[in-house]
Amino acid sequence: MMNQISVILDRAQKACNGQKMKSKFYLLVAMLVLANPAFAANSDWTKTPGGSVRLIIDTPTQPTTEIRGALQINLDPGWKTYWKEPGDAGVPPELDLTESSNIKSYSISFPTPHRFEDGGTHWAGYKRPVALPVTLTLIDPAKPVHVKGHAFLGICETICIPVTAQFDISIHGTASDPLTKTIIDNAFSQLPQEASATFGATSAMRKDDRVRITVSLPDEYPEPDIFVAGDGAVTFGMSKLKGREAKRAVFSAPIVAGKDKKPIQLHYTLVQGDKAVSGSIDVQE
Repeated sequence: MMNQISVILDRAQKACNGQKMKSKFYLLVAMLVLANPAFAANSDWTKTPGGSVRLIIDTPTQPTTEIRGALQINLDPGWKTYWKEPGDAGVPPELDLTESSNIKSYSISFPTPHRFEDGGTHWAGYKRPVALPVTLTLIDPAKPVHVKGHAFLGICETICIPVTAQFDISIHGTASDPLTKTIIDNAFSQLPQEASATFGATSAMRKDDRVRITVSLPDEYPEPDIFVAGDGAVTFGMSKLKGREAKRAVFSAPIVAGKDKKPIQLHYTLVQGDKAVSGSIDVQE
Protein backbone atom coordinates (compact mmCIF):
# COMPACT_ATOMS: atom_id res chain seq x y z
CA MET A 1 0.00 0.00 0.00
CA MET A 2 2.77 2.47 0.91
CA ASN A 3 4.55 1.82 -2.40
CA GLN A 4 1.34 2.62 -4.26
CA ILE A 5 0.91 5.84 -2.28
CA SER A 6 4.50 6.86 -3.03
CA VAL A 7 3.95 6.36 -6.77
CA ILE A 8 0.68 8.33 -6.68
CA LEU A 9 2.30 11.23 -4.82
CA ASP A 10 5.26 11.32 -7.20
CA ARG A 11 2.91 11.58 -10.17
CA ALA A 12 0.81 14.20 -8.39
CA GLN A 13 3.83 16.40 -7.66
CA LYS A 14 4.94 16.28 -11.31
CA ALA A 15 1.44 17.21 -12.42
CA CYS A 16 1.14 20.02 -9.87
CA ASN A 17 4.29 22.02 -10.55
CA GLY A 18 2.36 25.25 -11.19
CA GLN A 19 1.23 27.53 -8.36
CA LYS A 20 -2.45 27.08 -9.29
CA MET A 21 -2.17 23.31 -9.01
CA LYS A 22 -0.56 23.15 -5.56
CA SER A 23 -3.91 23.08 -3.79
CA LYS A 24 -4.83 19.90 -5.68
CA PHE A 25 -1.61 18.26 -4.50
CA TYR A 26 -2.32 19.21 -0.88
CA LEU A 27 -5.88 17.96 -1.22
CA LEU A 28 -4.59 14.59 -2.46
CA VAL A 29 -2.11 14.43 0.43
CA ALA A 30 -4.85 15.22 2.93
CA MET A 31 -7.10 12.48 1.52
CA LEU A 32 -4.31 9.90 1.67
CA VAL A 33 -3.33 10.90 5.20
CA LEU A 34 -6.87 10.62 6.49
CA ALA A 35 -7.30 7.27 4.78
CA ASN A 36 -4.28 5.68 6.48
CA PRO A 37 -3.51 5.20 10.18
CA ALA A 38 -0.97 7.41 11.92
CA PHE A 39 2.56 6.10 12.34
CA ALA A 40 4.64 6.31 15.52
CA ALA A 41 6.39 9.54 14.46
CA ASN A 42 3.16 11.35 13.58
CA SER A 43 0.95 13.05 16.14
CA ASP A 44 -2.82 12.78 16.12
CA TRP A 45 -4.80 15.45 14.30
CA THR A 46 -6.09 18.29 16.45
CA LYS A 47 -9.48 19.20 15.04
CA THR A 48 -10.58 22.83 15.00
CA PRO A 49 -13.27 24.87 13.26
CA GLY A 50 -11.96 25.43 9.76
CA GLY A 51 -9.25 22.81 9.75
CA SER A 52 -6.89 20.51 11.65
CA VAL A 53 -3.25 20.50 12.80
CA ARG A 54 -0.62 17.85 13.49
CA LEU A 55 3.15 17.34 13.63
CA ILE A 56 4.89 14.68 11.53
CA ILE A 57 8.52 13.55 11.74
CA ASP A 58 10.78 11.92 9.15
CA THR A 59 12.36 9.31 11.39
CA PRO A 60 16.02 8.51 10.58
CA THR A 61 17.14 4.89 10.55
CA GLN A 62 20.79 5.85 11.17
CA PRO A 63 22.21 8.19 13.87
CA THR A 64 22.05 11.83 12.76
CA THR A 65 22.34 15.20 14.47
CA GLU A 66 19.37 16.67 12.62
CA ILE A 67 15.81 15.43 12.07
CA ARG A 68 13.26 17.00 9.73
CA GLY A 69 9.53 17.28 10.25
CA ALA A 70 6.54 19.43 9.32
CA LEU A 71 3.68 21.15 11.08
CA GLN A 72 0.70 20.29 8.88
CA ILE A 73 -2.14 22.82 8.85
CA ASN A 74 -5.17 21.65 6.87
CA LEU A 75 -7.57 24.47 6.02
CA ASP A 76 -11.17 24.25 4.87
CA PRO A 77 -12.16 26.44 1.87
CA GLY A 78 -12.42 30.09 2.93
CA TRP A 79 -10.22 29.67 6.01
CA LYS A 80 -6.73 31.11 6.46
CA THR A 81 -3.75 31.04 8.81
CA TYR A 82 -0.83 33.39 9.44
CA TRP A 83 2.83 33.84 8.47
CA LYS A 84 5.53 34.20 11.15
CA GLU A 85 4.85 37.96 11.47
CA PRO A 86 1.26 38.60 10.37
CA GLY A 87 1.38 42.40 10.03
CA ASP A 88 -1.49 44.56 11.25
CA ALA A 89 -3.21 41.70 13.13
CA GLY A 90 -3.06 37.96 13.67
CA VAL A 91 -1.66 35.05 15.64
CA PRO A 92 1.65 33.75 14.21
CA PRO A 93 2.37 30.00 14.46
CA GLU A 94 4.58 29.16 17.43
CA LEU A 95 6.19 25.85 18.32
CA ASP A 96 7.05 24.92 21.93
CA LEU A 97 8.94 21.65 22.38
CA THR A 98 10.60 22.46 25.71
CA GLU A 99 9.15 19.31 27.30
CA SER A 100 11.07 17.13 24.82
CA SER A 101 14.13 15.03 25.60
CA ASN A 102 17.38 14.67 23.63
CA ILE A 103 16.59 17.81 21.58
CA LYS A 104 19.20 20.58 21.70
CA SER A 105 17.27 23.08 19.59
CA TYR A 106 14.42 23.31 17.13
CA SER A 107 13.14 25.74 14.51
CA ILE A 108 10.13 26.27 12.29
CA SER A 109 10.40 27.68 8.75
CA PHE A 110 7.86 29.39 6.50
CA PRO A 111 7.09 29.18 2.78
CA THR A 112 6.26 32.34 0.86
CA PRO A 113 3.05 33.92 2.26
CA HIS A 114 0.25 35.83 0.56
CA ARG A 115 -0.79 39.42 1.28
CA PHE A 116 -4.37 39.80 2.50
CA GLU A 117 -6.53 42.93 2.80
CA ASP A 118 -9.63 42.77 5.01
CA GLY A 119 -11.15 46.23 5.02
CA GLY A 120 -8.43 48.46 6.40
CA THR A 121 -6.37 45.57 7.80
CA HIS A 122 -3.38 44.15 5.94
CA TRP A 123 -1.72 40.89 6.92
CA ALA A 124 0.40 37.98 5.65
CA GLY A 125 -0.55 34.32 5.67
CA TYR A 126 -1.85 31.30 3.78
CA LYS A 127 -5.24 30.53 2.25
CA ARG A 128 -4.60 26.88 1.38
CA PRO A 129 -3.38 23.88 3.42
CA VAL A 130 0.25 24.39 4.31
CA ALA A 131 3.05 22.31 5.85
CA LEU A 132 5.59 24.38 7.81
CA PRO A 133 9.05 22.73 7.84
CA VAL A 134 10.43 21.85 11.28
CA THR A 135 14.10 21.10 12.04
CA LEU A 136 15.18 19.31 15.24
CA THR A 137 18.82 19.32 16.35
CA LEU A 138 19.66 16.43 18.69
CA ILE A 139 21.88 16.30 21.75
CA ASP A 140 22.97 12.68 21.26
CA PRO A 141 22.14 11.09 17.87
CA ALA A 142 22.67 7.60 19.32
CA LYS A 143 19.86 7.95 21.88
CA PRO A 144 16.05 7.84 21.42
CA VAL A 145 14.19 11.12 20.95
CA HIS A 146 10.99 12.17 22.68
CA VAL A 147 9.18 15.08 21.04
CA LYS A 148 6.70 16.62 23.47
CA GLY A 149 5.07 20.04 23.41
CA HIS A 150 2.55 22.03 21.43
CA ALA A 151 1.93 24.44 18.58
CA PHE A 152 -0.10 27.61 19.00
CA LEU A 153 -1.60 29.38 15.97
CA GLY A 154 -4.66 31.15 14.62
CA ILE A 155 -7.08 29.77 12.02
CA CYS A 156 -9.44 32.39 10.62
CA GLU A 157 -12.53 32.90 8.50
CA THR A 158 -14.44 36.05 9.47
CA ILE A 159 -12.98 35.80 12.98
CA CYS A 160 -9.72 34.27 14.21
CA ILE A 161 -9.81 31.16 16.39
CA PRO A 162 -6.72 30.43 18.54
CA VAL A 163 -5.66 26.78 18.28
CA THR A 164 -3.37 24.73 20.52
CA ALA A 165 -2.21 21.36 19.15
CA GLN A 166 -0.46 18.99 21.58
CA PHE A 167 2.35 16.63 20.51
CA ASP A 168 3.78 13.56 22.25
CA ILE A 169 5.92 11.51 19.85
CA SER A 170 8.57 8.88 20.60
CA ILE A 171 11.22 8.27 17.94
CA HIS A 172 13.00 4.91 18.11
CA GLY A 173 14.58 4.57 14.66
CA THR A 174 11.69 2.93 12.79
CA ALA A 175 11.66 4.26 9.24
CA SER A 176 8.91 6.70 8.30
CA ASP A 177 6.34 5.70 5.73
CA PRO A 178 6.72 7.07 2.15
CA LEU A 179 3.75 9.43 2.57
CA THR A 180 5.31 11.16 5.57
CA LYS A 181 8.64 11.53 3.75
CA THR A 182 6.89 12.96 0.68
CA ILE A 183 4.96 15.57 2.67
CA ILE A 184 8.09 16.69 4.54
CA ASP A 185 10.27 16.76 1.41
CA ASN A 186 7.63 18.83 -0.35
CA ALA A 187 7.39 21.22 2.62
CA PHE A 188 11.12 21.95 2.52
CA SER A 189 11.07 22.31 -1.27
CA GLN A 190 8.48 25.13 -0.95
CA LEU A 191 10.82 27.36 1.08
CA PRO A 192 12.18 30.49 -0.62
CA GLN A 193 15.73 30.40 -1.97
CA GLU A 194 18.56 32.24 -0.22
CA ALA A 195 18.75 35.96 -1.02
CA SER A 196 21.65 37.26 -3.14
CA ALA A 197 23.17 40.56 -4.26
CA THR A 198 20.98 40.56 -7.37
CA PHE A 199 17.79 39.42 -5.64
CA GLY A 200 17.55 40.59 -2.06
CA ALA A 201 17.69 43.52 0.35
CA THR A 202 20.72 45.78 -0.14
CA SER A 203 20.09 48.26 2.71
CA ALA A 204 17.71 48.92 5.59
CA MET A 205 17.66 52.39 7.17
CA ARG A 206 15.64 53.39 10.23
CA LYS A 207 14.00 56.78 10.58
CA ASP A 208 11.87 57.26 13.68
CA ASP A 209 9.52 54.23 13.85
CA ARG A 210 9.83 53.12 10.23
CA VAL A 211 12.44 51.20 8.27
CA ARG A 212 13.21 51.98 4.63
CA ILE A 213 14.28 48.83 2.77
CA THR A 214 16.01 48.98 -0.62
CA VAL A 215 16.00 45.78 -2.69
CA SER A 216 17.55 44.49 -5.90
CA LEU A 217 15.37 42.50 -8.28
CA PRO A 218 16.14 39.97 -11.01
CA ASP A 219 13.64 41.50 -13.46
CA GLU A 220 11.96 44.82 -14.16
CA TYR A 221 8.51 43.23 -14.02
CA PRO A 222 6.23 42.21 -12.34
CA GLU A 223 5.67 44.33 -9.22
CA PRO A 224 7.61 43.04 -6.19
CA ASP A 225 6.43 42.54 -2.62
CA ILE A 226 8.32 42.06 0.65
CA PHE A 227 7.27 40.49 3.96
CA VAL A 228 9.32 41.52 6.99
CA ALA A 229 9.78 40.14 10.50
CA GLY A 230 11.76 41.20 13.55
CA ASP A 231 14.16 39.25 15.72
CA GLY A 232 11.64 38.38 18.44
CA ALA A 233 12.01 41.58 20.45
CA VAL A 234 10.89 43.78 17.53
CA THR A 235 7.67 43.44 15.54
CA PHE A 236 6.96 44.98 12.14
CA GLY A 237 3.73 45.85 10.39
CA MET A 238 3.08 45.22 6.71
CA SER A 239 5.41 46.91 4.26
CA LYS A 240 4.42 49.36 1.52
CA LEU A 241 6.07 49.87 -1.86
CA LYS A 242 7.34 53.48 -1.92
CA GLY A 243 9.31 53.60 -5.14
CA ARG A 244 10.34 51.55 -8.15
CA GLU A 245 13.01 52.06 -10.82
CA ALA A 246 14.08 49.27 -13.20
CA LYS A 247 15.51 46.43 -11.06
CA ARG A 248 15.46 48.41 -7.83
CA ALA A 249 12.60 49.03 -5.40
CA VAL A 250 12.14 50.75 -2.05
CA PHE A 251 9.72 49.64 0.67
CA SER A 252 8.76 51.14 4.02
CA ALA A 253 7.76 49.05 7.04
CA PRO A 254 6.49 50.34 10.41
CA ILE A 255 7.91 49.17 13.74
CA VAL A 256 4.84 48.33 15.84
CA ALA A 257 6.52 46.85 18.94
CA GLY A 258 10.01 47.00 20.44
CA LYS A 259 10.55 50.54 19.17
CA ASP A 260 13.26 51.29 21.73
CA LYS A 261 15.48 48.37 20.77
CA LYS A 262 18.82 49.04 19.09
CA PRO A 263 20.23 47.51 16.97
CA ILE A 264 17.61 45.66 14.91
CA GLN A 265 18.00 42.71 12.56
CA LEU A 266 15.30 42.47 9.91
CA HIS A 267 14.30 39.13 8.39
CA TYR A 268 12.48 39.18 5.07
CA THR A 269 10.93 37.24 2.21
CA LEU A 270 11.15 39.12 -1.09
CA VAL A 271 8.77 38.12 -3.89
CA GLN A 272 8.63 38.92 -7.59
CA GLY A 273 6.18 36.92 -9.67
CA ASP A 274 6.73 33.23 -8.97
CA LYS A 275 10.22 33.83 -7.55
CA ALA A 276 10.95 34.32 -3.85
CA VAL A 277 14.03 34.62 -1.63
CA SER A 278 14.57 35.00 2.10
CA GLY A 279 17.36 36.67 4.01
CA SER A 280 18.34 38.92 6.92
CA ILE A 281 19.87 42.38 7.08
CA ASP A 282 21.00 44.69 9.90
CA VAL A 283 19.00 47.93 10.18
CA GLN A 284 21.15 51.06 10.14
CA GLU A 285 20.29 54.21 12.10
